[in-house]
Amino acid sequence: MAERSTGAWALLRHPRAYEALQRLLGADESRRRFAEEVLRPRPGERVLDIGCGTAALARHLGPVAYVGFEPNAEYVARGRAENAGRDVTLHAGYFDEAAAAGLAPFDLVIVSAVLHHMDDRQGEELFRLLARVTKPEGRVVTLDNVYVPDQNPVARWLISLDRGRNVRDPEGYAALARPYFAEVTGEVTHRRLPPYTYWIMRCRQPRPAG
Repeated sequence: MAERSTGAWALLRHPRAYEALQRLLGADESRRRFAEEVLRPRPGERVLDIGCGTAALARHLGPVAYVGFEPNAEYVARGRAENAGRDVTLHAGYFDEAAAAGLAPFDLVIVSAVLHHMDDRQGEELFRLLARVTKPEGRVVTLDNVYVPDQNPVARWLISLDRGRNVRDPEGYAALARPYFAEVTGEVTHRRLPPYTYWIMRCRQPRPAG
């Protein structure tokens, strides 16, 4: 994973510091809107969340069977404690070949704020595995910061400070998914305060493994 991890960035490896920053940025309201307006999970669906952090998104998804993967074991411990009593299963580690092999298919796969931490090889490998675990009628939804023409200069500057070192333009993100999903669409969204720019991508019709 290509990301900044030293100095002040190292603090974000601790759940309390990470959650404090998320609260400062209004992340809980953003998660609620993301769930209601973009993800739109249906009751009883199986949901996979890659890079789930402390699984804070789970409480906005309603009665679903939620499975999350997160490499930071401290985040996972926090997420398990905060989601006690929910149908939430969290795995400490990366989503890899072995992990994918042991999973039943999912209706909805979420990849939020992950792809810009990956180089092209890692991103393509992730989509190859996601195509394997997504139901034929299922969907993958991603969310990442993005560079676009005529972007608010403050948004562009803030994005340049992100821990992830592989922020792309929309085509760069879509190119990772197209070999593995027949339908790849997306849209750019802009946040006003503080200025920021996101790419929301939807992938459907997983291609059979070749």
